[in-house]
Amino acid sequence: MSEQYDAIGARFEESKSTAAFSAADTFTLCGALGDLTGLSALDLACGYGYNTRLLAESGARPVVGVDVSVEMVRLAQKYEARAPLGIEYVIADATDLPPLGRFDLATAVYLFNYASSRAALHSMFLNIRATLTDGGRLLAIVPNPTPFPEGNYEEFGLRLLDRVPGEEVPLIRQEFTTDPPTPLEDYEWQLADYELAAVQAGFGTVSWSPVRTPPPDGDRDESFWLRYREHPVSSLMTCDRR
Repeated sequence: MSEQYDAIGARFEESKSTAAFSAADTFTLCGALGDLTGLSALDLACGYGYNTRLLAESGARPVVGVDVSVEMVRLAQKYEARAPLGIEYVIADATDLPPLGRFDLATAVYLFNYASSRAALHSMFLNIRATLTDGGRLLAIVPNPTPFPEGNYEEFGLRLLDRVPGEEVPLIRQEFTTDPPTPLEDYEWQLADYELAAVQAGFGTVSWSPVRTPPPDGDRDESFWLRYREHPVSSLMTCDRR
């Protein structure tokens, strides 16, 4: 599905910077990182490098970002050229990673929902585990099963349009609520599917945490974030390499 992000380009930046669910994801990920000083980090599905830069700014060295989209990597490299943080960006598919070295931490924000089959999902987890040092961690933000058609995430920046049945997993058609809307497609795995794939790939402990929400402000008060916590887009998955 790299073509959709090649086409989205800079419009994805707009969604990342304005959508409430993205703000909650970032707040959740930052709270889970801990002290990264001196640790090596790999950011998969790095997009235009937003989370990759967070890793570097938090003290991780070296930091490598990987994305299958040529356009997303181009945008990430543009940021790196403007304000160098020593980040290396690589164009690659997580189902077939090239040799990248070994890392203490891997992050994957909305990666696994692009696996179109159980074989692809298993390959992603297997390849990520192979990049981690003993005792390394994988932190992944994964989407919860969608409420479509009973509900929607439109208030939080994501509009669900359709669920298309598939042999192994439904395809979800949706759009970011930018102006104009930004379309995208991904796959609706259950959280149990992600956990099974991680365990089968050799990860040890797999744990789940609900997303956390930022402090209320003038744009999003506590009642807004309460509604989000009752109906969150995503969950945090933590996998430890044994």
